[in-house]
Amino acid sequence: MEHSVGIYKQNNLYYSEKPPYLPPSIYEEYPFKEDRGRDKDNEVYASLRQVLKLLGLDIERFGTRGWNPFGSFIFPGHTVLLKPNLVKHFSERGGVSGLITHGSLIRAVVDYVYIALKGKGRIVIADGPMDDGDFEGIAGLTGLYEIRRFYKEKVDFNIEIYDLRQERVIKKNEKIVQRIKLEGDPAGYTSVDLGKMSEFKKGSLDYRSFRGAECKTDVMSAHHNEDKNEYLISNTFLNSDVVINLPKMKTHKRSGVTLALKNMVGITGDRNWLPHSSETPCCGKKKDSKKSLTGIFGLIKKVIGLARPLRDILRQFVGVSEATIQAGNWYGNDIIWRTIIDLAHITSYADKDGVMQTDKQRKIFAIVDGIVAGEGDGPLNPSPKKCGVLIAGFNGFCVDAATSRVMGFDPMKIPKFKNISDENYLRLCGLDITDIQCVSNVEDWDKRFFDIKGRCMGFKPHYGWKGHIEVDL
Repeated sequence: MEHSVGIYKQNNLYYSEKPPYLPPSIYEEYPFKEDRGRDKDNEVYASLRQVLKLLGLDIERFGTRGWNPFGSFIFPGHTVLLKPNLVKHFSERGGVSGLITHGSLIRAVVDYVYIALKGKGRIVIADGPMDDGDFEGIAGLTGLYEIRRFYKEKVDFNIEIYDLRQERVIKKNEKIVQRIKLEGDPAGYTSVDLGKMSEFKKGSLDYRSFRGAECKTDVMSAHHNEDKNEYLISNTFLNSDVVINLPKMKTHKRSGVTLALKNMVGITGDRNWLPHSSETPCCGKKKDSKKSLTGIFGLIKKVIGLARPLRDILRQFVGVSEATIQAGNWYGNDIIWRTIIDLAHITSYADKDGVMQTDKQRKIFAIVDGIVAGEGDGPLNPSPKKCGVLIAGFNGFCVDAATSRVMGFDPMKIPKFKNISDENYLRLCGLDITDIQCVSNVEDWDKRFFDIKGRCMGFKPHYGWKGHIEVDL
């Protein structure tokens, strides 16, 4: 079960828009029997039940009042952190259905965590959005406060909701015009140094060239250098007994895909500690006619102001340009995958004091929201892609590999899978990813990972990755 991945495809390709997202039926195990309300449009709730059933969680009692799918790893008194992807409150393409984890999935997960806790313990929903994200706006879009109010009114249970950032910024024309100090994690933060265990110690890299969210070289060099590789981690995360990781299924301009492992960026207290790319591209690329085309594209944009649809068409045609490489938004980015693996290492092995241990310190269960996913210019401006799927499992590395595969990508072309060191691969995965067992209500996916064929859901990659991560046909 540890390395199995459940993939459930539902009928509807949309979400309920009625917080607090009541279930479509009153299921036997539903903890609020006196509440006869229901939301027939909320198929996501039913789909969560089904993907947990596929994984065999408390299967003997499925369909009875005693069904407790999280009961094997969540116990009364535990602190359980739900970590959704609440990246931003807006998209340039309009709407956020393919951008952030939907509130209907969060609500369904909260119910099953509450069942496992038997009303005793803590449920925390927390994330650190992008620096210009409006957390209140995001919480409003996802219905988090309505979910909290429902629990308070029904059972006097307090659901905690935190913005883990220490600062928010206001931008105009992509320039920061105002900085707003935030309360941040009420439990504070801990610096975790991976030292020689870091993926940044594997290979000859120039630390001086690393660039983060705002390219603050002094901050970056203070935390990533020859002596250390450290990350500022939320204590709310470190203090949790169990983490339910709720990423969005999306493409990503710097890492190819953003799924369970990448979602852990949101538990950090300062993104300027996170290497995103290199000032000097890590892979050489010969100059060609695309460079001149990119120059013409830039000139047109400056002179007449190009509509986004036309710009997107040109970007897809141009693919990897000089500007794309300099921003790290391409398949040759040899930096951010290391950050992703480092954070995966920390989330599994750092204890409550931020000290790295040899044994895993908390249970992490991942559920990928792919009901409406995001393709193309991800992670911030993806095109919505209606897929109707939830993908779940106990091993984030396996979940990401299987999800990438059904998106239509070859994991062994994606840096975090193909470049990871043997040492960290063993600690994070522990088996050949081709041996991952997928269980699904879709016949073509109900088989060993290696036996899944074709482009499956046929996602379009970010234009900087086009032609480099798709499955070969």
